[in-house]
Amino acid sequence: MIMTIEQIKEKVPAIFTTNPSPKMSNKYVFVPTLEIMENFEKEGWKLSSAKQSGKGIYDVHELRFRNGELPKVGDSIVEAVIKNSHNGLATFSVSSGLHRLICQNGLTVPTSISESFNIRHKNFDITEVKKLTESFAQRLPLIQNSVDKMMNRELTDDEKIEFVNKASALRWKMGKIPSNLSIDKILEPNRDGDVGNSLWKVFNVVQEKFVKGGITYKTTSGRKSGLRSLTGIIAVNQINTRLWEMAEEMC
Repeated sequence: MIMTIEQIKEKVPAIFTTNPSPKMSNKYVFVPTLEIMENFEKEGWKLSSAKQSGKGIYDVHELRFRNGELPKVGDSIVEAVIKNSHNGLATFSVSSGLHRLICQNGLTVPTSISESFNIRHKNFDITEVKKLTESFAQRLPLIQNSVDKMMNRELTDDEKIEFVNKASALRWKMGKIPSNLSIDKILEPNRDGDVGNSLWKVFNVVQEKFVKGGITYKTTSGRKSGLRSLTGIIAVNQINTRLWEMAEEMC
């Protein structure tokens, strides 16, 4: 979905901030997100989504861009993921991401597969965006190889349970799944396109459940409860990256 400037301003006001939080010291390097967004658009990248944690003008925010010149990776579209803040809670970074069309999941590719791009804060201009686009094209085979390995790896029932148990350690403190929330419920696909035993499908099913929530279950007292979605940008990126790394370890 293409967002208008008005929609972006309302949803992610931190993009348009022109100075850092007054709490930051003089040594803090301010990175203007709006300027970065404009440079990406000049180079053919289209903003596909934007969000932020909180409603303040300095809060952590994330932008995802797509470039029609880059080929798909399996059932997913390649994205450039920009993370920034103006209060010191998150440093400016650009990394690789995938948007899986079947379930609208936004995945984050770990640095072990495709390194985050190191960009000098003070000189992020059109030249840097061109270099980044070239780097994305060069690294696509690495991402494709990782996805292919997961698609070709069939999991046994025991391996699927093992994956959920390990993933739960990321989602819940001490790795404990809430009482009466069964592993079968977590592994149950939301759509026909996710039915199967491949590591890629299991990984995406678990990722969607753990990030988006939506699973209902009864507590030990019989009260109906539901698994909440994760809303913090940093938390979502961390669990996305670690889940991918866990899946890689099972290939």
